[in-house]
Amino acid sequence: MQEGLRTEVQRIVALAIFLLAFGLFNGFPLTTLLIGGTAYMAFTLMKVNKLYAWLASDTDTMPPEATGVWGDISDYLYRLQRRIDQSQKNYTSLALRIRQITSAIDDGMLLLNSDRTLDWWNPAATQLLQLRERDRGENIVNLVRNPLFVNFIHAENFSTSLELPSHTNAQRILQFSAGSFGRGEIVLLVRDITRLRRLEEMRKEFVANISHELRTPLTVLIGYLETLSDSTDSLPPHWQRALPQMDQQAKRLNSLAEDLVLLSRLESSDINPNRSLVDIHQLLASIVESQQMLTAGTHRLSLHCPPGLSIVGENKELHSAFANLVVNAIRHNPEGCDISIRARGTAAGVVVRIADNGVGIDPRHLPRLTERFYRADDSRASTTGGTGLGLAIVKHVMGRHNATLKIRSTLGKGSTFSCRFVTPRSADSANAS
Repeated sequence: MQEGLRTEVQRIVALAIFLLAFGLFNGFPLTTLLIGGTAYMAFTLMKVNKLYAWLASDTDTMPPEATGVWGDISDYLYRLQRRIDQSQKNYTSLALRIRQITSAIDDGMLLLNSDRTLDWWNPAATQLLQLRERDRGENIVNLVRNPLFVNFIHAENFSTSLELPSHTNAQRILQFSAGSFGRGEIVLLVRDITRLRRLEEMRKEFVANISHELRTPLTVLIGYLETLSDSTDSLPPHWQRALPQMDQQAKRLNSLAEDLVLLSRLESSDINPNRSLVDIHQLLASIVESQQMLTAGTHRLSLHCPPGLSIVGENKELHSAFANLVVNAIRHNPEGCDISIRARGTAAGVVVRIADNGVGIDPRHLPRLTERFYRADDSRASTTGGTGLGLAIVKHVMGRHNATLKIRSTLGKGSTFSCRFVTPRSADSANAS
């Protein structure tokens, strides 16, 4: 570009010198300069007109021949046009590729404008939501009229998904998840999770049924073992060694069946338990007292909770959750460990913490601790007698009480399990619930 400009300046200077010399020769220097300048401007305008015509033609032909600055401009515009054409081809190819990909997936994908009107959707969304071409530009809440969906799609953030029965087939369960992009546009994903939920229901029913079926024979077995244990003196020596082990394992299996029954009940019952005002101090004091009797001083338990502290919830479920946390702290830590149970009221609700200064837990295990039967250390399976369901029960109880469970732990320094409740703590709130 600078070379063309230099050439153009040299051309103008040379033309000016020539016109001035010619004007001095004929005796009319100013007139000659004006006529020559006008001619040069006309010549330049002709080049500009040809350039405009080439740009307006929108063809792949070469730009008009030109030298100097206008030649450089023509070449620059030609290269720019080629880049724009290549970018458009790349964009078209990418758009086609994305369309092919979205057409191949089984999940529905919809693009919504900032006013929640339909802009585009893939074939899977057509099948899942029974969309038609005339629905383009229609507000999505006019097609999916469920009030829960209306609240979901108008939310400011989409951190959680929504599960609803299909508006076209009540037997089908759809999961909606969304994210915002650009200037308030929304990408809405729809997934058919009917089969997944049916498998989940089948699993729950199986676990509930098998755990109920196990309890009766286990009760009979434990009863006979206790009867035999009362008369061990008359039994052969090898039976005397076997009976305590049989009794221990039978009781462990019975404990597993009871935990499975409790977990199944928590999963299958309503999300909101029968609420009443629960005295947290009294509840924790009873748990600490019973565990102190069972441990016989092997672990040091301390309770710090102001009298009268209470929350709205279900007493049996909360007792089960806190007891599991305390029992876990005892089972998985050596003798002499300090276990602190603290509860305090906050502006938002109540926080209950069970902390110990024991062996701690490797951080890589923390995300999976609340899974059923997950153990951070398999070697403890035969020594602690736990069922592996305690923290899963705690997680479900917290969920049913709109509470959260947070776990912090450091190897060699101990663990802290915090239960944060945001439910109302007044009697009036309890009655209102």
